[in-house]
Formats: sequence, C-alpha cells, structure tokens
Amino acid sequence: MAYLTQPDYVKYKCSCGQLKPITSLYFCRHCLKIRCGFCICHEVDSHYCAYCLENMPSSEARLKKNRCSSCFDCPSCFHTLSTRATLAQPRQDPAAGAGGDGKVGDGKQAKRVYYLSCFNCRWTARDVGIPDQPVASGGWPERTSPHATRVNQLLDYYKAVLQQEKQEKIEKERKKFAVRGKYITLTDKTGLTGAMARSIAGLPPAEGSSLALAGFTPAVASEEVDELPEDAFTKEVNLNQITSMPQRLAAPEWQPTQVSRLHPIAKLLSVKRSQRCRACDHNLTKPEYNPGSIKFKIELLAYYHVPEVKIISCEMVRPGGKSTLLLKLANPTPHEMTLKLLQPSEVPIEEEKEKVDKDTSLEKSLDKSLKIEKQEPSWNPREPPTVLTQITPPGVTLTLAPRDDAAEYDDDARHEPSHIILWRKSNKLALRLELSTALSAAEGAPARAALALQYSYRNTVPQPGAPPDRDHALRATLLLDLGTVGAAGL
Repeated sequence: MAYLTQPDYVKYKCSCGQLKPITSLYFCRHCLKIRCGFCICHEVDSHYCAYCLENMPSSEARLKKNRCSSCFDCPSCFHTLSTRATLAQPRQDPAAGAGGDGKVGDGKQAKRVYYLSCFNCRWTARDVGIPDQPVASGGWPERTSPHATRVNQLLDYYKAVLQQEKQEKIEKERKKFAVRGKYITLTDKTGLTGAMARSIAGLPPAEGSSLALAGFTPAVASEEVDELPEDAFTKEVNLNQITSMPQRLAAPEWQPTQVSRLHPIAKLLSVKRSQRCRACDHNLTKPEYNPGSIKFKIELLAYYHVPEVKIISCEMVRPGGKSTLLLKLANPTPHEMTLKLLQPSEVPIEEEKEKVDKDTSLEKSLDKSLKIEKQEPSWNPREPPTVLTQITPPGVTLTLAPRDDAAEYDDDARHEPSHIILWRKSNKLALRLELSTALSAAEGAPARAALALQYSYRNTVPQPGAPPDRDHALRATLLLDLGTVGAAGL
C-alpha cells in the first residue's frame, strides 16, 4: 500500500491523548471514538501451531505447556527441525549366514526409520544419541525435568493455600452479616487471613491448615557448596563443545553446558487474539477460528473509517515566514463524506473526560504495568505539544466521493480551477494550505503543525435502542511533522 512508503509524518490523537499513525489505531463504531493499543483489551481466542497448523483448545494447550507435541526447534540455531527418512538394515544373525540368493538371515527387509534434522546448521537428533523412530510424526522421547517433583509440590502447596484463603474469606463474609453491633477487628478491616496472622505472630500453623494438608517441606539453605574440579583452571576449553547462553536459556529445565546434551525444543504455540474496546466492551478485531486463515470476522481499523491525511510536499519552514503545504485527503468509507478543516483550539474538550472507569483494582494494576510503555508523545489538553507552525485552514466544506475499488486503476486526475483544491481523483483530493511560522522559532527546531478534521461518518451497524439517525459529525486531531526549521533570510 502507499502509506507503507512514507514514514509516520502524520499522527492522529487517540481518545486517551496518545499520538499514533493511522495504521496503529482502531475505531469503535459503538463509541464512535478512535482507540489506540492502550485503550483496548486483549483476549486469547485459540491456540495453534504455526508450523503444522494444529488447532487446540486452551485447556489442552495448558496441559501441553503451550507447546506442540509434533514440531520441534533446533537447539543449536533455533530453526524448525525437519523429519528425514532413512533405511535401517536389520541385524544379521551370524549363525544363519547369507543364503544362496543373497538375502539376509531370515529374509528380513530394511525398515524405514525417521530422525530429526536441521537444514540450516546440519544438527541431527543422532548427534545426541536420540534413537530413530518408526513413525514420522509423534513418538519422540520426552525428557523429564529433574525438578519436576519439587515443582509439583509447590503447585500443590499454593493450590491448597488458595483454597484455604477462599474458605476463610467466605467464613469472614458470613460472620460479618451474622454478627451485628460488634467492634470490627483489624483482620476485618485489612482483609488479613487467619493463616497470615499466625505466620506474622510467629505461631505454628493451625491443624488442618493448607501447610499441614499439602505436606509441604520448605526449602532449607545450605552453607555447603560443591568445590570446583581440580582441572577447572588448567583444562583447555573447547568452545565448539560448550553451549552459548541463548542455547542454555532456551531449555531452562536442564540448561545444558555441553553441546552433546542438546535436545530438540518443542515448538511454542501461537495464539489468535481478539481485541475489545475498554469503554463499551465491544469487539474491535476478531479473527477467523481456522489457523490457516488470515481473514477477520470483525476488523474495525481506523484506516477503514477515518479519513487519511498524507503530506505531498512542503516548502522550507523559516522563522517568521510563510510557506505552502500540499496535503492529500482520502475517504476510506463506501459513503460520501463531507470534510472541514479546523484549528485544534476550535475542537471542544468534550468527551475527554469520558475515560474508562479505573477505580477497580484490575484497571489500576494494568495502568501501572503500562506506565513505562506510555512514555510516548501524547496530547494533553492542558499542555498540548509545542507547535511552531500554524496552518490556515480554508473556511469551506469539502466533499469526498465514496471509495470505489474499480476507480483505483484510473490514472486520470480531475484538475479544478481553485486556489485550494489542486486535483480530484476518485475518493482522493489534494489541498494547498498556507503555513505561518512563529518568529521565535529557533533554527534546527522540529517544525510541527496541528490540524483538526471535522468529518461526517455513517454508522451502518447502529446499537440496539440507538436513535435512527446514522449520520454523525466526528472530529479528529492531527499532528504533522514538517521537518526542521531552516535558517532565516535564505
């Protein structure tokens, strides 16, 4: 597409204030708002293997530890392993000898066996002593983690602790409604469980508690450390026989130190996810269930609903001077669209307060987890980005024709005798705008201009119980990157 050839010179303001290119935004046709990646929730629809396209439910994927049982990655270079076939000659009985017709022993024929091989680094399963298998798919030996017993004990312990805390919470709620007029204890106000209170006080766990039920033995630190071998500093090191850090971390259960102990790594499963709007909880994207399909059942991307703005050319921006900016506008919808250019100050700070309710603990924890990632360019209504260049919008209403896929192959552009509109072609038009730069702009500073669009949108899927009017007047705020401010007087 054409927008892939142009960097993100034009960024749109999301409803939360983030500045993103139009290809990274979504449009909720129920809220009629632009949403970015921080304004949506992600849900896992299905798990599948990207190599063999095997689809499996979430419960089965959890049992298989989110790994495919028939596809493997190379432990040396991490490319996908392929299955190769070969003929295995049967063992010959020395007492039987060869017959007069040249057949072996009892007349046995060679059997076809299979092994794993990497076409990239030439690593094979035979290098580490994995026996060949009689079938091509499945049946490969699985290694058991040496810490499997301890991990299972930890899982059983925490399950018992969780079950007991749930039971204590239920009993506490029951007592709260059963007993009236009594003083609220510290544990009632802070939510401190009985097991936690006994642990803080240094008392042994109560009989029948999770610690006793799980039969869990806590780990004890030992002061004794195994000594290094005598030849640790004198033995010559062969780097070809020692694994690298990525190879060790790819198998955290074993972390092999020798190349001869590398084993195939089961391929991780991929997921198909759907995305929902945080405000109204409606789907924004929902893929097909079939893992071999790349189509979507629902795909509410902003690129298909919000008018696209691209920069054709811009003259050198100089302090205190005026220049010309050429923009191209496109209507992505199958309906006629009316468009008007405004100053960002003319857009009311409306529904900016229509933020998602973040009083719940889930939203608070999510906001904390995204705190670092959200340190990106944003548009704060109280402190907007520094804009050194002012765009003079024309006081006219523009009309954009609906999108027509057949007209994309028409190369004829219609030129109009206007000082504003340069040409029209299908659902696109080119505009000539005037720029004025502040006199205080320093040479080399980023030249940025802000612009607001007021466009008409026809909602083809209105909400139940909504008014019958399907046409809406929406607004979008843009920030244009025009390069840097040049020297004055040139």
